[in-house]
Amino acid sequence: MGISLIPGLFLARHAGAVAGAKRGVILGRQKIHLTERRMLRFLKSLAAMGISVTEAEITQEDGFTETLLTRLGYPRIEALDFTEKEGAEHIHDLNKPCPEHLKGQFDVVIDGGTTEHIFYIATALDTCHELLAPGGVLLTYVAADGWFGHGFFQTGPDVPWRYWHHARGYEMLEVSIVPRKLPGQVFAIADPTGAPRGGERALVGPHMLLVAARKPLVEKEYFPPIQGHYLEE
Repeated sequence: MGISLIPGLFLARHAGAVAGAKRGVILGRQKIHLTERRMLRFLKSLAAMGISVTEAEITQEDGFTETLLTRLGYPRIEALDFTEKEGAEHIHDLNKPCPEHLKGQFDVVIDGGTTEHIFYIATALDTCHELLAPGGVLLTYVAADGWFGHGFFQTGPDVPWRYWHHARGYEMLEVSIVPRKLPGQVFAIADPTGAPRGGERALVGPHMLLVAARKPLVEKEYFPPIQGHYLEE
C-alpha cells in the first residue's frame, strides 16, 4: 500500500505520539496515493487538525513520502525492503529474523500494509517489535477484510490485541477499522479477549485495520499468543 487518505489521516492523528523521536523506519518505501479530489480533502482534514500545509509542501518529485512524514512531525523515516529497487536504506527479507545490527534502533516503526504480503507473517511482526527501541511507537495500516487475494493475509482484531498488547505488553493507542470507501468513518475495536469467537464481525467491502501502539520500557516475558476465545478461564 501507499499512503492514501486513510493512512494519511491515521499518521496525522498520531504525530503527537512520536514527538521527540529521533529515528524511524517504514517497511517498504511508500508513495502518496491520492487523487486530486482526495488530496484536497486530505489538506482540509489536516487543517482541521491544526496542520496547515499546501500540496507543494508535502509532496516530492519522486512521489515518495519522506517530505509528507517530516511535515506531519515525524523524524527522518528510513525504509526497509527486500530489494534495492526503490532506494531503501536497509535491505532485508522480512520472512527472516531481524538483523542484529537493527535491533532497537528505531523510535518509530511503520508497517504500511507490508506484513500482509509476508508469508511468515509472525516473523515479520517479531521483527517490527525488535526494530523498536523501548518506548517506541508502532503504526500499522493493513488489510482487515474484503481484499481477497490482495496479500497472503487479512488481519483480524485478535492480532493487535493478543500479540501486541497481551503477549508483548504494548500500550494500545488506537485499534480501529475504516471502510476503504468511507475514510472518515473510524470504528474503534475493543479488546476481543473473552468475547465469543474473538469479537468476530462481518464486514462488507474492503476495510483497513489501523493500529498504534507503544512498546513498554521494560519487556515482559513473551509467550506466543492464543486467540482470546480459546483461553481457559
